[in-house]
Amino acid sequence: IKQMSSHDQRQHLSEMVRVAERAWAAREDNASRLEEGRSILLAEMKINLRAEGVSKSNADAEDAAKTSDQFKSYLRTMHDARRAANEARADWRALERDYWATVSSEASERAQMRMSRS
Repeated sequence: IKQMSSHDQRQHLSEMVRVAERAWAAREDNASRLEEGRSILLAEMKINLRAEGVSKSNADAEDAAKTSDQFKSYLRTMHDARRAANEARADWRALERDYWATVSSEASERAQMRMSRS
């Protein structure tokens, strides 16, 4: 990047920001879907436990479902997805800061050039 003109650097960084924002959006969508699916999974597990006669009440079924390996695994996956979305957002924001620093640097260079011609 150092060998590029400041205009080309800005263009390159702009594209990197766009790609990073889209990556964050995809990870955010995945994490949100998993978070919303948690209650669906829990409800299905409770229904199944009651239907199979494993649990006599909703409270017992909920306790059994929440302590199951299946539900714990789902929660780990959900939390990993949220962490990945947060990390992608941090990457996007870092690139965005670099982009605006480049834009600011270009503006400063233009201002200095105008002042030196005066």
